[in-house]
Amino acid sequence: MRTEADGEVRSALQASALSGVLTALRQAPLGIAIFDREMRYLAASSRYLTEQGLPGETPIAGRAHYELFPEVPQRWRDIHAQALRDGAELSHEADSFVRHDGRTDWVRWSVSPWRTDEGEIGGIVLYTEFVTGAVAARARLEAAEARYRAVFDQAAMAVARVAPEGAFLEVNDQFCAMTGYDRDELAQMRFQDITHPGDMERSLAYTQTLLAGEIGTYSIEKRHIAKNGEPLWHNLTVSLVRDGAGTPAYFVTIMYDIGARKRAEAEQKRYEDQLKLMINELNHRVKNTLATVQSMASQTLRGEADPAVAYEKLSSRLLGLSQAHDVLTRERWHGANLDEVIERALKPFVGAAPERVAMSGPAVRLPPEGALSLAMMFHELATNAVKYGAFSVEGGRIELDWSLDRGRLELTWREVDGPPVSPPTRVGFGSRLIERGLRGELKGEAKLTYAPEGLICTIQANLKPES
Repeated sequence: MRTEADGEVRSALQASALSGVLTALRQAPLGIAIFDREMRYLAASSRYLTEQGLPGETPIAGRAHYELFPEVPQRWRDIHAQALRDGAELSHEADSFVRHDGRTDWVRWSVSPWRTDEGEIGGIVLYTEFVTGAVAARARLEAAEARYRAVFDQAAMAVARVAPEGAFLEVNDQFCAMTGYDRDELAQMRFQDITHPGDMERSLAYTQTLLAGEIGTYSIEKRHIAKNGEPLWHNLTVSLVRDGAGTPAYFVTIMYDIGARKRAEAEQKRYEDQLKLMINELNHRVKNTLATVQSMASQTLRGEADPAVAYEKLSSRLLGLSQAHDVLTRERWHGANLDEVIERALKPFVGAAPERVAMSGPAVRLPPEGALSLAMMFHELATNAVKYGAFSVEGGRIELDWSLDRGRLELTWREVDGPPVSPPTRVGFGSRLIERGLRGELKGEAKLTYAPEGLICTIQANLKPES
């Protein structure tokens, strides 16, 4: 009884699997038909039926192919017979046939035999895909090629004929002018030789898609390497011309220079990034300025009993703070000495006690961008020192020392005699500004070390050669 039950279960599973396969076959996104040895239908996809002019749900199992479609040409019948007889796998990329209504269509097809469990040929599987549109597009492309030949050398854009493997067959004067190579040099080269390495993979992928017939043309923006080594931006349009047999003959490449637009886009992007940074910094700076003013006022009023004297001291400190902001916002600065940048950035925080800042290092001339970046960083460090570090207590000091070796600046900010320091529980915008502020213009870095005896900031920056 158990054996019979097991057999019934296996039969049920096989039936379920077969049903699933047939369902998947009917829903396949291409034309598929399965025949027995007598060319009777076993199954077919809905796509196959609709492409043959039948409703997608037509019951077709058991019907003879040639009776259902008597217009099937003899050459196709011979192909079916060969596959059934010899087990041959045959295909055609674009074969024409005339429908019963006289209309000509083109179809890509392949025929493969299927075999029984004993290895015998049980029938064939036919795969079809109508490519009438692609064939028509190819015909139009061939006509365009004839027109193109008449204007090739007079074209205002760079034009080239390129072999399927990439060799230049012919180029016009504009192509030579854009790349810097003459005709004889390009005749010994392939398009891969002048393609920028960063665009090579994408360019080859488009080429393979074009050769496979999946697309008729493509347009991309890509970089080429000129003869002088300069990277050049071009808008490139490529089409594939095939011969009468459908074999790829050559590419037609048309391109024009978009370098000016790309440079403008890069400048716009740089400007937008700077603007975004400045807006974020402005939001942060307003809050920090208010906190700094509050701290200055509190310390000034707490340490001076005479209101008039307190007023003078507070005014002086606010003026110094204003001068520091001048350093931060002066985009057209023509450069500054490092010690001057430090003094102007820290003046609002030390007031009449400049001895609270000790500097040691050689004369260093900073470029405008570097001066701005470092001024912002020193201002941020000083603000933090007022809030939490050496400037928040009496007697707290800042020691700065730096060295310069072949354009490499190394500077250390060390807080001394301040309150005990511990790492913050979260990293705010100010800390990020300190640690990342030098990565752009100076290709440098800053590292914060929260030593118990005082904050240490180590700065490394690359200065321009004239520095």
